[in-house]
Amino acid sequence: MAWEVEFTDEFAQWWDTLTADEQADATYYVRELEKRGPELPFPYSSGIKGSQYGSMRELRVQSGGKPIRIFYAFDSRRIAILLIGGRKGGNQRFYEHFVRAADRLFDRHLAALRTEHEKERTYDRTPSVRGTSSEDPTGGDGSRGRKK
Repeated sequence: MAWEVEFTDEFAQWWDTLTADEQADATYYVRELEKRGPELPFPYSSGIKGSQYGSMRELRVQSGGKPIRIFYAFDSRRIAILLIGGRKGGNQRFYEHFVRAADRLFDRHLAALRTEHEKERTYDRTPSVRGTSSEDPTGGDGSRGRKK
């Protein structure tokens, strides 16, 4: 089974700062995440201490002998969300900064999912239509007012 992986805008902005070699090295780890999902073992991935989410993890990329970390978590859809990444080398407060940022980004992602879920519940309700006509009451494709 291939696991789906998505990413935040902040992750995309950070990704664009990487060199081509760093991107290639990180891509290898992301592909492993796609293959193995939540079962991706150490040394590719490890849990994060200090996160408000027990499911928060990091991809442990090595590129040219330098550590790069990509923070991710699986959401309720079982999709891995790449939240943010950074170059770890020599930064004593790396985890303090990035765990807070990853938690904040995951909070925002989960809130967006809840909002989307509420919209789906609102728009997917089929209105009751009284009458005997066999025609589609929406006048078309049978979508019954769903937003696309």
